[in-house]
Amino acid sequence: MEIKSEKSIKEYLTKLPDDTIIKYYLDVEYSPFPVLIIEEYTRRFKRKTKSQIIKDLKFQAHLAKKKTKEIGHMAKRKKFIDDVTKEKTDEIIHQAKKKGYVISEKLAKKSNAFGSELKNRTKSGIKSGIKVSQKLTTPTKAKLGLLEKLNELQKAGIITKKEFEEKKKKILSTI
Repeated sequence: MEIKSEKSIKEYLTKLPDDTIIKYYLDVEYSPFPVLIIEEYTRRFKRKTKSQIIKDLKFQAHLAKKKTKEIGHMAKRKKFIDDVTKEKTDEIIHQAKKKGYVISEKLAKKSNAFGSELKNRTKSGIKSGIKVSQKLTTPTKAKLGLLEKLNELQKAGIITKKEFEEKKKKILSTI
């Protein structure tokens, strides 16, 4: 699309996805058409009056001046952007480590409590399961029927004589 007029710029902005408009809005001080970007942003996300838009523009201009001064001070001190970036990165990493340590301590405490609770519940659950299984006994007729079915499977050659004998021992031991 060839951008020639304010109308074509407006059309172009309306076709951009929301995340791109938000990105442009956040960096509006670097845009050649800040008013159009702010208008498109407000059209999509919030309704603002022209005075609010002008106030936003003034604020963005203030931020741009502040950034320019910061860069000027860095240049006077012969401090490179890479140095500032490294300092800020180190600071962020330090803060993240501190926060991570605090979170890991909390998790360790919770996991100890949860682990012992889970262990107790598991033990009691297993014990109750064993008691229930001991109470549940299959009727003798059903077990004998099962033996007959196993015998038929052996005769048909589906299971071996050894498998049949093992199953037979297990079933007879429960009768």
